[in-house]
Amino acid sequence: MKKIVLTSIFATLTILVSSQTFIQENKTWNVVECMNWGGCGTQSFRILGDTTIGQTEYKKLYATNDTTLSSWYKYGALRENENKVYFYLFANETEALLYDFSLNVGESFISTHNSFEYQGCPIEMEVSLIDTVTIENGEQRQRINFSDGEEWINGIGSLYGLVYVGVYQCIIDMYYNLSCCHENNELIFQSSNFDKCLINTVGLNENSIQIANSVCPNPFTQSTLLNFDYSSSQTYRLQIINSTGQVVKEINQINSGKVVISGDQLKSGIYFYLLTNDKNEMASGKLIKKE
Repeated sequence: MKKIVLTSIFATLTILVSSQTFIQENKTWNVVECMNWGGCGTQSFRILGDTTIGQTEYKKLYATNDTTLSSWYKYGALRENENKVYFYLFANETEALLYDFSLNVGESFISTHNSFEYQGCPIEMEVSLIDTVTIENGEQRQRINFSDGEEWINGIGSLYGLVYVGVYQCIIDMYYNLSCCHENNELIFQSSNFDKCLINTVGLNENSIQIANSVCPNPFTQSTLLNFDYSSSQTYRLQIINSTGQVVKEINQINSGKVVISGDQLKSGIYFYLLTNDKNEMASGKLIKKE
């Protein structure tokens, strides 16, 4: 009798650990992005509403870089089937395999990066260990560990961030970390690396003073406007930096607190702006260039 009870308990626990729905309405992820040459900001994602693309049903995925979580834009769409999660990116109208939670030790995850930032980058990672972890609400969740150090938690995703699977095979000088994940407004994951979900730091160095600034519109197609607190006694320089750390545009003759950033000669993707002056004051942030 005892064997039957123990077997039943084990079977129940196995089901609880392994069967987690990944895509849920109003589920949110917060991803901290840090630049070697600047500071850290937070990109947040949430699932909201349904959409049909061709003959396929998806859940819509929205994103924002606003730490007030007040300005969201359509980023892509998600669907899941047989422990696999697929991501459709609106920017390039393609679908790619984002997760495969059916992998076993020794098997490889092979896909193509489909985030707005790193679309087209090939990914290949081998599973080194599968174990379980206890999340914030006390549940046991399966964790897949890869030989390159990446970890996935069932129902939560990569600890690098929702869409940043295999990201370190694609970039340099950028760092991504999942800070928090919520289901039904309940915190189910918080990284031990952060004491809060939304991070926004100055960057450059500890002695830099931040210049108040804003960018609108963002995302943009043709151009966007950077507004900042301008002082006529200072000389300003603005750099536009791509996701690999290369300066792709520079403006040195700045005579007011309004700077038009043209999208000409910028491919669609993620960029960062860095405004500095003679007093080591700075403003920095993220730009999203759309087609």
